[in-house]
Amino acid sequence: MVVGMDAISVLGQLHDGVFTTAEAMSLGVSRDVLAHGVRDGGLRRLARGLYATGSRPDLPEARHVELCRALLVEYPDAVLAGRSAAVAFGLPTWGVPLGTGLLHRPVDRQVRRSGAVIRDLDPVADVVATTAGPATLPAVAVVGVALDHGSIAGVVTADAALHRGLVCEADLEQEVAQRAGHRRVQQALAMLRLADAKAESPGESRLRVLLRAGGIELEPQYDVRDATGELVGRADFRVAGARVLVEFDGVVKYSNGGVDALVAEKRREDRLRALGWVVVRVTWADLAHPARVLAEVRRAMAVGERLVPAV
Repeated sequence: MVVGMDAISVLGQLHDGVFTTAEAMSLGVSRDVLAHGVRDGGLRRLARGLYATGSRPDLPEARHVELCRALLVEYPDAVLAGRSAAVAFGLPTWGVPLGTGLLHRPVDRQVRRSGAVIRDLDPVADVVATTAGPATLPAVAVVGVALDHGSIAGVVTADAALHRGLVCEADLEQEVAQRAGHRRVQQALAMLRLADAKAESPGESRLRVLLRAGGIELEPQYDVRDATGELVGRADFRVAGARVLVEFDGVVKYSNGGVDALVAEKRREDRLRALGWVVVRVTWADLAHPARVLAEVRRAMAVGERLVPAV
């Protein structure tokens, strides 16, 4: 064993696998030992002055939480904000870079350092505990995502927060009102108009925003019933006033259920078509081509106008 690695083992247990260069040096661990640990694979360098033991997490959200925990060791007076708070609450982020953490702490101006952006802390703002560390309130985090990363990113996060009951519309409205002078407040206002607690996945959120931007109004989570009133299925969206159902086709529901899930979905879709519905399926790959998605839905609307429901 390299001299000093026993001290690193102790440090790794103090903060659940993360520690700072300053902590290591306080136990006599030199920078050369840290560099050797990184080369040897026993350590990972998260950012300047921040290290982690153990294997690298697979998911970017887990890696972001690990980075944030290390940053909070470096800055014990900080709280997680914006994207970092959203991830700490387990909320989804889309189109949001997770390579740097976002902290609020007592500073005179915004500071950028390796692995983090640090902004001034509101000394009277409420703070809530998360498994990653102290964070701003969920509504503050959600609005922060919209301000920093755009309205669509904000909607993805806001939908999930509303759906889970972490926030209500009034919470978001109040927080946006407090940001009235922000130069990107229009992004947060757009998020407010577009957010919907009925959304059940980030894919649904993105699809809804895309279709609404294209002028297509939707009825989310639409129950389809046959002539007897029996529930045939719930569609992600019905195009308002049309016999068109739009489904976001994620792979998780099929991978979890295997062949049985695929067969059940095929039978459900056959019944929907027999009842005179046109079904449009949209995947993650399709969302990269908005014009194609809009064109396909409009074609389906034209077809739906000619269909007569089966008796």
